[in-house]
Amino acid sequence: MVPEGTGDPLSIPWANTKSSGTLIPQKDHPRSATGEPPHPGNPIEWWFVHGSFNGPQCGRRYFMASLFRYEKGHPDPVEHDGYYLLLSVLDPKTGNNEFTSRGEREDIERVFSTKGDRHTTNLDPALMETYINELSSFGPPSAITLEEKPVLISSNPFSIVWKDYSFCEEQGSFRVTFCEPGADRQCRFNLTHTTPRHFMEGVGASAGQPMSYITRPRLQLSGTFGDEEVEGTAWFDHQWGNSGWFLSQPEGGRVHGWDWVGINGDDGSDWIFLTFHDRKTETVLGRFAIVFKEGGEAQVFQNFRTKTTRFWESEKTKIRYPVAMDIEIPEISAWFSLQPVTDDQEIPVLGFMRAVWEGAATVSGTVGSSPFSGTARLELHGYGYIFDFQQYVQLHINQIKSCIESFFPRMFTDTDYRRFTGPPHWVHDISACNETLARPCWDLMSREKKYWRPVFGLLLLETLGVSSEKYKMLLSVDPELRHTGTLIIDDIEDDDWLRRGDTCIHRRYGTDVAINAANTLYFLPSILYAEHPDLTDKQRLDFYRITNDSFIRGHFGQGLDIYWTKNLTKKNVATWKQNQIKEKILQMYEFKTASAAIASAEAGCTLAGADRAVHDVCIGYARALGVAFQITDDIQSFEPPHGCGTLAGEDLKAGKLTYVIVRALELLDQTDHDRLVEILCTRTLREDPEIRQEGCALVRKSGSLAACRIEAIAMVDLAWQVFSEKIPPSEPKIMLRLFSHNLVNQTGPG
Repeated sequence: MVPEGTGDPLSIPWANTKSSGTLIPQKDHPRSATGEPPHPGNPIEWWFVHGSFNGPQCGRRYFMASLFRYEKGHPDPVEHDGYYLLLSVLDPKTGNNEFTSRGEREDIERVFSTKGDRHTTNLDPALMETYINELSSFGPPSAITLEEKPVLISSNPFSIVWKDYSFCEEQGSFRVTFCEPGADRQCRFNLTHTTPRHFMEGVGASAGQPMSYITRPRLQLSGTFGDEEVEGTAWFDHQWGNSGWFLSQPEGGRVHGWDWVGINGDDGSDWIFLTFHDRKTETVLGRFAIVFKEGGEAQVFQNFRTKTTRFWESEKTKIRYPVAMDIEIPEISAWFSLQPVTDDQEIPVLGFMRAVWEGAATVSGTVGSSPFSGTARLELHGYGYIFDFQQYVQLHINQIKSCIESFFPRMFTDTDYRRFTGPPHWVHDISACNETLARPCWDLMSREKKYWRPVFGLLLLETLGVSSEKYKMLLSVDPELRHTGTLIIDDIEDDDWLRRGDTCIHRRYGTDVAINAANTLYFLPSILYAEHPDLTDKQRLDFYRITNDSFIRGHFGQGLDIYWTKNLTKKNVATWKQNQIKEKILQMYEFKTASAAIASAEAGCTLAGADRAVHDVCIGYARALGVAFQITDDIQSFEPPHGCGTLAGEDLKAGKLTYVIVRALELLDQTDHDRLVEILCTRTLREDPEIRQEGCALVRKSGSLAACRIEAIAMVDLAWQVFSEKIPPSEPKIMLRLFSHNLVNQTGPG
């Protein structure tokens, strides 16, 4: 064992774009000369061990064990602090990275309570609120566990024991024990010091909130993996300080993230590269590189460059990580190429960061004129923060757009034509079908919209525990093309002029072209059922049934809508009001609007193999969301968003007996009631812009808009409670809840 040195400290100006401090690497530090015990009075602290081990049977495995301590404000520190544990074991032969992400149950209410003092940050407040509500009501995402059993701490010698995990110091070495995540094998590792202990002070994104940093970058590992004896190497870090690594201010501000790279060179050198970011702007806040060489003083560099060479996007979280990179230190002509052992080394964590990428990597390159190789660990922190939930939704929308365009291109080629219709018996006229099908359909599909139906389907499938990756094309193309077809037909039946701020398709291209294009969009997506390689025969049949049921319900709903418009008289309105017209309108909304969401829910249940209980709550939630969306759409008719190309009172002008209008008739006094009925039932009055605005003013005066919005939100919230009784917590479920909340609260074309 190499004895710890007591060399003179090396003072280096801290490279920070906003402030300056001091980085002091040295081989020992008197405050911690007796080991690595907790440091009370520091809000956060962690002990981090990673490395690799080899055995005759298991081969090579990579592991990481990181325990976090955080202050809870209790008068008796340390014993009553909170703790969080991350463990991972990677098998490079299979690429399987099993993990444990564990917190304490008693801290959940305090840390994420809506009543407690929460940090004020630049994260999306609606996402934070939704996350907190889900956590307090239903618990954390299923990949994260909460333990009742307390953490046990001893001070002399120092040890921490928490269920199957323990970390302790024994005669100048460390012992780490934990249960392999996802298995029953015990990992028992002895870590013997082979390099000096280095201390760094003032490490952080700002001089006012630094951390103290102890590192032992190279330790000898021996022990057992289950019943098998193994040996290898490990790296140890111990850090403590305040929240400056995470936040720009002690109690909030802008959230920070960091990229940490630890390299063990085959030449005996050890390297740390640490870069701090403002995660929203991706601005570099500070950085340093340090190299430890056997028998020499540490060298510190601030002038180094990193270049991402490859990103990886998580299917589970949609977080995009820079998993491969080049690092260059011009001062010493050093260049490193970092490549992950496997891409998916993401670990979910409790909190608004959602997940971290924490994984093993390999390194090659040059230092001066000498070739360089080694092993590394890459830590990517803060990439999961969401500052605007719409940006998260946009990731899905971008994929949906790509799927639609790849299936139904803007201009058909001969290959597309053959895929849709088969080989020609005589000659295909591709240009003619481009003019009558591709062009009018893409005219409407290119206009602004929410894509909420396919987004809902994708999120619901993931909420049911099935990756949407294999089914993106199916769940994106089917609902969106069919919905576009219904809009074209709906505009013809209503004799409308505008759709999504532009001329209706039948007005621009002719009714014959519009009807044919719409009917093509109804039937074309069924090609995907026959072609999809991952559907069973039963699932294909289910999809045909789901589609037919949706068409039937949709046409029944449209029939009701047409009937009420064609028979809109004062006498009929009075009769209908006495005969449950509100409930009938809601049923019409289920048929006409919610049928697409219900079809997506049924499709998700089919793909997930859901049982009847899960199926029923999914259908119930889809029904509530679709109906609530239509009520919200009714509201927007009387308060159209700026720049959407819609005039206030379009439903009133068209003589639509909507839920909002019926609620207004209930709430108005008799004089205003009679005037609104007169405007609604008299075509010349409702088509006069001034009188139509008078009618809109009466609807707004009634309080119907606010009342209907409350009803729509309550409808979705109630359905969510029923849904959540059968659906376990998960990150996609949190995202689905917030997406649904936004859908019934936002404005804009659907």
